[in-house]
Formats: sequence, structure tokens, C-alpha cells
Amino acid sequence: MNSNISTIENVSDTAFWVAFYRSVENERKDALFQDPLAGLLLEEYGKKVSGSMKAFERYAYWSVTIRTPLIDKYILKYLNQGYKTIINLGAGLDTRPYRLSLPQGTQWIEVDFPEVIALKNEKLKEKKLNCKLERIGLNLSNQIDRKILFDELNRRVGPAIILTEGLIPYLTESAVNSIANDIIAQSSFELWITEYYSPEVYPRYQSPKFQNLLGESRFQFFPADWFSFFENGGWVKKEMKYLYDEAIRHNRKFPLPWWASFLRFIFGEERMMKNIRKFSAYIVLEKR
Repeated sequence: MNSNISTIENVSDTAFWVAFYRSVENERKDALFQDPLAGLLLEEYGKKVSGSMKAFERYAYWSVTIRTPLIDKYILKYLNQGYKTIINLGAGLDTRPYRLSLPQGTQWIEVDFPEVIALKNEKLKEKKLNCKLERIGLNLSNQIDRKILFDELNRRVGPAIILTEGLIPYLTESAVNSIANDIIAQSSFELWITEYYSPEVYPRYQSPKFQNLLGESRFQFFPADWFSFFENGGWVKKEMKYLYDEAIRHNRKFPLPWWASFLRFIFGEERMMKNIRKFSAYIVLEKR
């Protein structure tokens, strides 16, 4: 397969890309998590999408496999502190309601494109759940429908945690601001788990090669200051863990590219790794 030609046609296709990496991790003897349903959801399409992203495979695989148990840990921590509901926006092919040991009474709500929801409903209809699960088919870019849904959920859920795993980078700053405002307007939506990327990695994600490989689902969220962007919308950092630190804890070192040897020579190992450490993270946001 030509690794310079994208097979990604829309944002929902990236869910197969991520699920493929989770299925690969699941087969490792030293797997950081177990996701036996990932392969069931893929068929051959996940391999096809992943194959078109070969140029970025090492880092993408590393990122998915490190962030997954980190988010698991966040979710279990706050559910055990009394939160009752997870609202997973842009849920993709995530299978946490099946694979995590969740506290009794947990309510899980997934929102994604109708075709993604239909696929999961069909493929997973006979699988055992570990919580009460509700799936909602909705294009989250439709602000009117989104607000109606959020208002309706707010009326019937307890203290809720919003999860956007791998969603924000594909949205424009105005779209992220709109979603952030809609979330904060709901009294029951108390915490928000989402990603962070350092401006130092923006050039890589803005490069024509990377953007072309993403096809019609390109990264668009490049705020001048990630934290100030959310703080201006009323969200502040409650907790944050860098993927690099989590990887060290799991003995999964950052996959350095070939050109890193030049940076070692110019900056020295310690300085280079100090910068790389802060490339990416997952944050728990709370209302200010």
C-alpha cells in the first residue's frame, strides 16, 4: 500500500485507525490493557486505514496505547469518588463500558455519528456490559442539535464527566470554543477529560505530509496557548499527566525518530528529552 495516499475520508474513519492499534496492543504479551472487542469492530477496514498512515505509525501507536490506560485510570478514579455518568463525545469504537470494571450504578452515554453508533449496536449487541449504556447518533458539529441533546442530558444525569478522546484536534478553534461553552452551560457536566499538545509539535501536525495523510479529517486545533484557550471559556486544569511520564512508568519509551540523533548532538540528551516530555498529555478540566 502506498503510505502517501490517505484512505481516511471523514473523521469517523479515524476511529478504525485507533481501534486497530488497540487490537494490536491487545495481542501483546506485555499489553497495557485488554480490549478483545477492538478486533471485532474493525473487520479489514482498520488495517487499511492504518496502512495509509505508516509514516506516523510508531508515534501514533505509542500515543494510543499510552493514553488508553491513562484515561482508564482517570475514569475509575473519579467514578470511585462519586461521579455517576460518563458522556463520551465522539466515542468512536471505544469499548470501555465492556472492558472496565466500573462501579455499580455507572451510566455511560456515547455520542457519535449515526453510522458509527449503528455499527457498534450491531457488532456488540450480544456482548456483556459492565454498566448501563446508552448510545446516541448525532453529528456533534450541528450546534443546535448538540445543545438540545446537552440540555436533555443535563436534566436527567447526575454529576457527569465529559470525555473527548482524540476529538478536539480535528476541530477548529471556534468549534472547540462552541462545544466548551455548551458543556460549561450544563450544571451536571462537572469534569472534562481531554488531550493536550504542546505548540512544539504543531509544525509536525501542520506539515503537508501529515495533513494529506489525514485526507478530509485534518488537524485544525492549534491555539497559541492551550491552557489559556480553555481558561477563557471557564475551564481550568484539575489534573494533568504527560504521556511521556506514563510511558516511562510502563516501560514503553518514546519512539524517537531517526533525526533525533542530530538533536542529541545539538542540544544534549537531557535537554532534548525534557522538551519531548511535554509534547502531549491528557488533562482533567474543571469549571473555574
